[in-house]
Amino acid sequence: TCKRVVSEATEPVRNPKHPPKRTKAAWMWVDTPELKEFQQAQTNEKRREITNEVKCKKISECATYDEFREHVAAAFLKPVDLKKKRGSGDTAESTTTLHGKNISKLMERERSNDVCEKLASELLSSSISDVKCPKDAFEFDTHWRRACTTTKSQIRYLKTIPGDKYRQIFKVEGSLSKLGEIIQALSIERKENSNPEYDDFVFKALQGLMRVKGISMAIAFLDEELELDVAKQLCEDLILSAKSDKREVSFTPEDARKILEKFAAEQD
Repeated sequence: TCKRVVSEATEPVRNPKHPPKRTKAAWMWVDTPELKEFQQAQTNEKRREITNEVKCKKISECATYDEFREHVAAAFLKPVDLKKKRGSGDTAESTTTLHGKNISKLMERERSNDVCEKLASELLSSSISDVKCPKDAFEFDTHWRRACTTTKSQIRYLKTIPGDKYRQIFKVEGSLSKLGEIIQALSIERKENSNPEYDDFVFKALQGLMRVKGISMAIAFLDEELELDVAKQLCEDLILSAKSDKREVSFTPEDARKILEKFAAEQD
């Protein structure tokens, strides 16, 4: 009998209709500024964790900043299971409650625009003002894939690389995997910005690329119509630019012809 009494006395009462009473210490923290401040700090920390998790996950998956921004803004939203809501029996009340929750989430999304604006400034500073010459092929490919989404941004990045640095950056044979995209960007920009200064930049870039270890293999993987023909036409334009009396470029037609012969030799 004693064992039974002791057991009943030690077991807590679990009745959802009559929850255990709060202690005096617990009542002291109800609706106090300290408790509200603590709860708000917990909420902010959770939002920060969710935002950072989405940033780390989507930074390498999104092709554009707009897409990245949408994912970050929707980090606090949860998918709605309509079948589960309809099967609950109380359709009208569930719908109303669900609508209210969605409105709250949309308001939360609007408040998260401040986070997006901060991310925008960070991305712009990293992709424009802080762009510098890459140290190796991995750094080049990473920045090219993430930040160089337009022709202008690609040319801006290429201008940070001196012509004599290409061989050092792509010192591992087979690491030059973006040759076709580089050629296309140089060609597209020249159609809009044809001047002696830009022609000098294009020549130095192509000359530096031709000195990269394994350039023959990189040229062999170029698409004949979309990339190789574009490269040859770009070299021919440089030759004409060097021959023109009105153009003041730093290279000679023979220099540009050597690059053209390199592309033509690999095609044959």
